[in-house]
Amino acid sequence: MGFNFRKSFKIAPGVRLNVGKKGISSVSIGGKGARVSVGKKGTRTTVGIPGTGLSYSSFSSNKKKKLPPLDTYQPQPFVGTSLTQRNRNISILLGLGILLMPYIFAWFTLRTGYSSTARWISFIWMILVLIIVNSK
Repeated sequence: MGFNFRKSFKIAPGVRLNVGKKGISSVSIGGKGARVSVGKKGTRTTVGIPGTGLSYSSFSSNKKKKLPPLDTYQPQPFVGTSLTQRNRNISILLGLGILLMPYIFAWFTLRTGYSSTARWISFIWMILVLIIVNSK
């Protein structure tokens, strides 16, 4: 049986520094509903519905995949239909994200526990993001 050590420090609202026995293990950004943790092994993204116990978590490793040697690489023939279908799926997800983003943003910032200064800053930031997105 071994001993473990782990401590979490709150740096700012929504930002935590996690320290283990070998030093800084990760930095977490976000609240109860959505959180991104960046550590030595990779990045973990977690999205959940507070109070329900339902959440989704994904992990992407920092390790780079080894590419096959150039001598054995065989280029695949181009298939236009699969690329079009992939772009169509991405555009549907992007449209849903843009449609739902203001509602999710308002739900997180209008909850109790945030100061009025933090709310104003977040709403001004949201308006700037929408202006930048619509200007392109």
